[in-house]
Amino acid sequence: MLKRPYVEYRRTATTILSIALLGVTVTGCVSAEERHYRDTGTCESFGAPYGSQAYTDCMLEQQRRRDSAQMDSLERTRMTQEIAKNAQVMADRARWDRCKRNPDRRECRR
Repeated sequence: MLKRPYVEYRRTATTILSIALLGVTVTGCVSAEERHYRDTGTCESFGAPYGSQAYTDCMLEQQRRRDSAQMDSLERTRMTQEIAKNAQVMADRARWDRCKRNPDRRECRR
């Protein structure tokens, strides 16, 4: 059976993307209770007493930081996917060009 290299490239790219998405998912597995407890401790350690305006501002800032980190993570994932897709397209084009120049190549047979 002839192997088709472009299928292997796609399989590799899919595997890499799956692992990246799994990593992002696993790192985000913290319950809301744990986040609240952590944020409360952080704000109290800054000297903001519970119920004060400073405490509220601190909790909002903690949420903004968490949201920003999540958006950064999603953006990195999107960029990784785009890079992998572009690499696959370039590999397919290079293979197509090689097959146009020399259709007798092993990778060009179907």
